[in-house]
Amino acid sequence: MGSRRKTGDSVRPHTSSPRSGSGGAAAIVGGVCWGTTSDNAASGEAWLLLDTEIDRLSRNWAALETRMAREFGWLSLSQVERRALPQAAEMFEIEDRLDRLSDEREHRLTSLAKLKAKDLHGVASKLAVAARVLRHEDGPAHQLVADAVKALATRCCPDCGAPYVTGAERP
Repeated sequence: MGSRRKTGDSVRPHTSSPRSGSGGAAAIVGGVCWGTTSDNAASGEAWLLLDTEIDRLSRNWAALETRMAREFGWLSLSQVERRALPQAAEMFEIEDRLDRLSDEREHRLTSLAKLKAKDLHGVASKLAVAARVLRHEDGPAHQLVADAVKALATRCCPDCGAPYVTGAERP
């Protein structure tokens, strides 16, 4: 899988991927005004929720791996030995779920990228997703998108009165 890497016999979340388990990276670009019929807004909301769930599961997996390494020498065990440990069952369940969710996240991102933004809700949704995808880059592209999301977070929809973006991630 693209956002997972194999290290020896250990398959772990890739630490520089969008599903990195660091606490700061888990801060979500907030919700876009989802009370609209915009396909972009609904797709963006679904993607952001999915990405947040992947982050949560990745943090859980990392905590379990740390415990398993400390208590059972996880990193030096073969795959067969790992599978034999009853305490590892949760890790394997999380790993399977992460694989499925990561595939779904990539599919949703591709679908969202193909949608044309028809209104400002759609634009805000696409930018919120882009800021989340780019958050680990800390380069000018992330800064441009993050600034646009912050600017949209100060604006409210004239139809529903809700902000276009709430809880915008601070770069």
